[in-house]
Amino acid sequence: MLGLLLVCAGPVSADDDAAVFENRCAACHGTDGRARTAQGRKLKAKDLRDSRLADADLERQIREGSRIKTGLSVMPAVGNDMTDAEIAAAIRVVKAFRPPAPAAK
Repeated sequence: MLGLLLVCAGPVSADDDAAVFENRCAACHGTDGRARTAQGRKLKAKDLRDSRLADADLERQIREGSRIKTGLSVMPAVGNDMTDAEIAAAIRVVKAFRPPAPAAK
């Protein structure tokens, strides 16, 4: 269903993705994904450049938040406040923070 929604919504630019990330995620993760914001430090947000989660896991984390083994919430669920297209945009930005994969030899 998400793919259908994105196709119907028309082309999405990197600027649109960045705007979603800035509005929804940057308070904790920073516009560069490094989590060097006051809120990010307070909540011990992760540096998104280190993220290796699959798209489905990123979506789940955005929608449901994440908890450590003790049950303590380390990332609040924000998916209820975002559309499917906004979540997809945020995932694209998170993946763009990752360093390029080494070239195959």
